[in-house]
Amino acid sequence: MSLKDDLGSALKKVGGKWKKAKRHADKNDRVTAPRMHRMRYYTEPKESIRGVAFEVMESAYMKASSNGKYPANARQIYYAARPEILKRLDKDELNSQYFTQTLLKDYLEERRPSWDVVWDARGHIMEPHTREVIGLGGLEVRDYIKRFTSKEINSTPTLEPDRLLQTTGPVHRFSNVLFIEKEGFNPLMEAVSIPEKFDIAITSSKGMPVAALCDLLSKMEELEVTAYCLHDFDVSGFTILKTLKRGARGSHGSGKVIDLGLRFDDIQGLQSEPVTPRGNISRTLRQAGATKEEIEFLQGERVELNAMTSEEFIHWLEAKLTKVGVKKYVPEEVYLGEAYKRALYLTRLVEREKELREEFKKSEIVIPDNLVEDVNEALSDDSEKSWDETIWDIVNPNGTGDSEPASPIPTVKTEPPEESAPTFSELGVSPEVADRCIKLAKIPEAKIDTILDKMGKKGLDIDMEQLMNALFFTKEGQKTIIKGRKIKKD
Repeated sequence: MSLKDDLGSALKKVGGKWKKAKRHADKNDRVTAPRMHRMRYYTEPKESIRGVAFEVMESAYMKASSNGKYPANARQIYYAARPEILKRLDKDELNSQYFTQTLLKDYLEERRPSWDVVWDARGHIMEPHTREVIGLGGLEVRDYIKRFTSKEINSTPTLEPDRLLQTTGPVHRFSNVLFIEKEGFNPLMEAVSIPEKFDIAITSSKGMPVAALCDLLSKMEELEVTAYCLHDFDVSGFTILKTLKRGARGSHGSGKVIDLGLRFDDIQGLQSEPVTPRGNISRTLRQAGATKEEIEFLQGERVELNAMTSEEFIHWLEAKLTKVGVKKYVPEEVYLGEAYKRALYLTRLVEREKELREEFKKSEIVIPDNLVEDVNEALSDDSEKSWDETIWDIVNPNGTGDSEPASPIPTVKTEPPEESAPTFSELGVSPEVADRCIKLAKIPEAKIDTILDKMGKKGLDIDMEQLMNALFFTKEGQKTIIKGRKIKKD
């Protein structure tokens, strides 16, 4: 194109807005002041909140997670990104819900970074039979998927006795419990093993503590368990502390709850948020133990625990717990002695189990031909059982340890006795009875009466004395018992 064409194109582009404005003015007899300002002066296009958020998101995550060292929950990333976004957009407030639920999720879906972002569980899944409950939060679900069991079943599992005592509740396990106002910190606490380092139970809730939690802390106080509380530095946080001490409606409180913060000294250097108090909050704060200085600050500002990065939070919490004297739990000497004997017993049991396992691997195990039918029949009789529990019951018809199992663990390949036991034909057993004998030999003793009863209802004319003789006193019957499931003679 020539210079003339270039100039003409540029003038048309610049004059287009004036031409459009003139037509608009002709129609309305005037040009508005804002429109005139936009035509006369060039202004930089405004940055969008989405654009700025996407630009600072990576640095915000790295700050919140200490360069990926710890998991970071969504609100921690929000607080890390908030100052730069507000500065760039020249705003005073940033909606946390919009950032965490829209901007952050959009970024993760579009960029797909390999970040460990934690979201509060928004529900649960409970497995049948194991009754394991998994929270539907990001970290919980990822950990659950990693633990999925493969299809392979180890038929000779190694005996792995619990090194820990099987306990429920604080006895022999812990003497301190920590309440955290926010559930989102639980994965972080697990990642750095705070519960194990300090032998402290962790509890949390969304919103005000419920009556059940207050009753639980009250009962633990009777067992000399000390309760501690972590909360945001705001009216709700102080109210939560007061509720734990006095109890929710219809519950007992735990008057000895120790406040770990946030308090005024804890928030120095942390981001605060503007807040508009509802009603007269001074009285509420005074009743909850807030100081005059704290009450004045909370009239227009608040600070969340999430204002700390993951690393800052962990260092701060560990220092707090150490300062108030929380330490490892060790029971009295008499219980240490009992635990020593338990460990010694289980150690010797494992040694013997190793020998038995090798012996078992060399043995010939005959799987019953009608195992599928037995399992399906048992499940139809008791629908609350699982298939593997049913297998256990088939092998142990009289209960574990009470009697010899239906399918004993063979130590060597056993041959039937070579004594002068008569055959079916020598005993005069009919073919029909012989057939029933073979089938009955594969049925646990506890079910024989039921099977015989069913045979009678079907109108089968079976000589029961002849059948029992054939089963226990013939060579064929003894072979069947050894190869199938053993039935003891009364």
